Amino acid sequence: MTKIIYHRITGSEVQSGLKFFGLTISQSSFDHSGDRLPDLAVGSKGRVVLLRSRPIVMVKAEVLFSPNQIPTQNVDCSKPLENTAAICFTMSRVSTVNAAQARIDYTLTLDASRKSPTNRAYVSGKQQEQSGSVTLDLRNRQCSTVKFIIEACPEDALNVLSNELKFIFDGLPLNTNLRPSLAPQSQTATIFPLGFEINCGTDNRCVDNLKVDFGFTRSSVVKVGIDEFLHVTVTVENGGENSYNSHVILTYPAGLSYRKFTSQQGRIECNSLDSEDDLSRGWTDCTIDKPIFKSKTKASFIVSYGIDTNSQFEKEIFITANATSGNQEHAPTSELYKRKSINVKYSIFMTFASSLSYNNFTFGKNDLKKPVQQSVKVSNDIRALNFIVVIKVPVKLGEKDIWVDLSSLQISDCQRGNDEEPSVRDFVPKIQKNKVVDCSVARCRVFKCNSFLKRLQSRTYEISANISSQWIEQIGLQSTKFLLTSTATVEYDQSQYIYFSTVSNNNPPVHKLEAVVEVYSEANFTKEIIGGCLGGLAFLALLTAGLYKAGFFESKYKQMINDNAEDGPDPGTDGSPSPAEK
Repeated sequence: MTKIIYHRITGSEVQSGLKFFGLTISQSSFDHSGDRLPDLAVGSKGRVVLLRSRPIVMVKAEVLFSPNQIPTQNVDCSKPLENTAAICFTMSRVSTVNAAQARIDYTLTLDASRKSPTNRAYVSGKQQEQSGSVTLDLRNRQCSTVKFIIEACPEDALNVLSNELKFIFDGLPLNTNLRPSLAPQSQTATIFPLGFEINCGTDNRCVDNLKVDFGFTRSSVVKVGIDEFLHVTVTVENGGENSYNSHVILTYPAGLSYRKFTSQQGRIECNSLDSEDDLSRGWTDCTIDKPIFKSKTKASFIVSYGIDTNSQFEKEIFITANATSGNQEHAPTSELYKRKSINVKYSIFMTFASSLSYNNFTFGKNDLKKPVQQSVKVSNDIRALNFIVVIKVPVKLGEKDIWVDLSSLQISDCQRGNDEEPSVRDFVPKIQKNKVVDCSVARCRVFKCNSFLKRLQSRTYEISANISSQWIEQIGLQSTKFLLTSTATVEYDQSQYIYFSTVSNNNPPVHKLEAVVEVYSEANFTKEIIGGCLGGLAFLALLTAGLYKAGFFESKYKQMINDNAEDGPDPGTDGSPSPAEK
């Protein structure tokens, strides 16, 4: 079947000044030029124009790739794959002509459906296009080669690379000065696909069987203000046919921030976007063994999220994991989605401060009383919360009251609870050894003080009462010092809060309120006086005896006689001789 092509020719295209061009046309076509192409005689006013036919040719374009499929068994994703494209052109005649020549200018665009930076193939310099030119004739097929690079493990290995070849035809004149024309049916733009190796059985349909799971590593609770990280361990396995472009996408709440991932098995790459408000959730997208998660394989990795100290979560937070792939089908037994929750506790920290008080008593005097004033200051350091201050005060040792009037023992804004019995009944040996009277040996009165403190606020609780001396004698120590010890601690909602502590149990501290009680025996000076007198007399006797033995008294006596003889007689008042003269 002959295809008729209509072509309108104006006189100005042939020669300027022609009038009534096309006034007459020859009844039949003749090959006046002898080139085997029909010529056409066209008349105009005063002239006849002979129009010669230009040769019509077809050009076929081909692109052949080597290798003709992209390998998917590459285990080293850092080394790109090399490929070569052979670009070939063949010119054939449509009209009867023995010779024709043309110049072809072409452009090959690799992975034309993708634009940088998402394209998977490129020539040097990350360019997608390669241009060139060839000269064609009717005798030879002309080819040129282009070397290019394909990503070793592209994100999408299920869809082929659509490579587009475009060319421009420019007919060249021969000796007869005829330029060939390109037949309209010639395609000047053609897509040449390059696909990835597919291993999906005889039906060439890949049905994967993905199963995803995850757990929280190292902790069963999120401890805000204590833990730095929440570690999520993810496992995914493919029990079916090859899975292409496989991903696991995790979602997490605001307050968690993506820090890093650690691959345990398989080739894993993760990127993440944290939530910027409380309404949306963050997500972490991890590729699994890109480009193909092969059949009967498994992958595992750990995603670490930072925990913002100032975060306000619900009582529990949840993480989701969703496995996806580019496969059109998943096996019915696939487990593509998991959602798990973990409890949240907020760290709290409080400090206690108190002063040491002092009292003394005389042993054996059981009717004494002394005023005692103690205070404990509780400071809240991290976050505002409701809590209870628990103060325990020893009130009875054995059968004796420690305080003069137990009803007067009150703490402002605190409620009295039930008394607690001591764990040690035989208290004397323990007190004599440790010199401590506390709730382990004495009955204690419990006071509970409901409180609310904002961050960095504090409150002071005071104990003011009269201490009795009647309980001291039963300890059996007449002269000693010991500590009368009360305690203060805090209670709180342990389902919501956790105490910040270097100790593994994270229990709040028990603060000691200590009062020094000194006991001394009553002074008795009778024995001391008698002993002093007897000692003085004994000392005097010893001193006298020593002087006598030394001749102290004899020498003194002789000296006195000599002194009197030298002074002469001393007559008495009655005229009688003096006693010395006699």
